[in-house]
Amino acid sequence: MEYKIENQVLIAKLDDGDDLFQAIEVMMNEIDYGSAVVVSAIGMLNDFKLGFYDKETGEYEWEEYDEPKELLSIKGSVTEDGSKHLHAEIAGRDHDVSGGHLDGGKVFNVTELTLLLFKDLKLTRERDEDLEMDLLSVR
Repeated sequence: MEYKIENQVLIAKLDDGDDLFQAIEVMMNEIDYGSAVVVSAIGMLNDFKLGFYDKETGEYEWEEYDEPKELLSIKGSVTEDGSKHLHAEIAGRDHDVSGGHLDGGKVFNVTELTLLLFKDLKLTRERDEDLEMDLLSVR
């Protein structure tokens, strides 16, 4: 993994086998920024899950992927305490596209990642009792 920061924008190249969530955590711990927004990611992922949140049951419906897929996009947020809320779009050899809430993922070949970093803007998650979910709070 390698990365550089310029004007509060972090550009990273993640290597084959890197754990996506762990790589984000390592970078955020190494730099002097508290929160971030994931604005872009492309490359390939393996061993991950995509979820769809069913409001009726309060549970995610997961689909597991254990073969490499093209990573078309990731967007989301990283809070002060390291909580990550990411959504992804992926495509297989057939070029069919799937997407949803991302859980896990190992880089296959390479992944390019872009984060917008914040020092003063505080992103946290707070419990919404009506929805029974932890939701983004901006301070």
